[in-house]
Amino acid sequence: MQRIETANQLSGRATGALFCAGFGALWLGLSFYALEWLGATTVVALLAGLAALVAAALQLMRLARRWPRVPDDPAVGRAFAWINAAEWIAVGVTAFTLAKLHLDAYLMCAITAIVGLHMFPLGRLFHYPAHYRAGAIMVLWAAASALLVPVEHLQGVSALGTGILLWSAAAVNLAIAFRDARRSAPVASMA
Repeated sequence: MQRIETANQLSGRATGALFCAGFGALWLGLSFYALEWLGATTVVALLAGLAALVAAALQLMRLARRWPRVPDDPAVGRAFAWINAAEWIAVGVTAFTLAKLHLDAYLMCAITAIVGLHMFPLGRLFHYPAHYRAGAIMVLWAAASALLVPVEHLQGVSALGTGILLWSAAAVNLAIAFRDARRSAPVASMA
């Protein structure tokens, strides 16, 4: 258990969950399209899952108001921006390179690996070990799918696993944040 001491900690976890939920939905949508599963039922399920994760993250943000807020560290914001810029640059270079080499089928696996790798500096930046686990699992998924999935199904299956992993990370991190919040009394109420 990580002791919750500030509103920043809870709202940061909620924001992270929103990123995972949104990008997870995007990956799942891409997967459904690539696997030819895109239909009314899958779209409704996708929207319902996204809505549930967003609702939980917003509830966590509301709960965060009970804790004291501390000023944001601008250095953390800059580091976060650099980490994400490096991720997007790596995705762009990788997409261009794989296209030139006619290895487009491996693009989803490569992007999954890049997303997983970018979780490591985020874990260090935010002092949140769960990011290390999520990153490691994503890198392993990228490697396993590239090695084990037939190339004709690679993009769809790879994207499906990545979407599931991102939604799982969002759900687990929200559950942990709610648990930690329940176990940590806000400083204001301890007086």
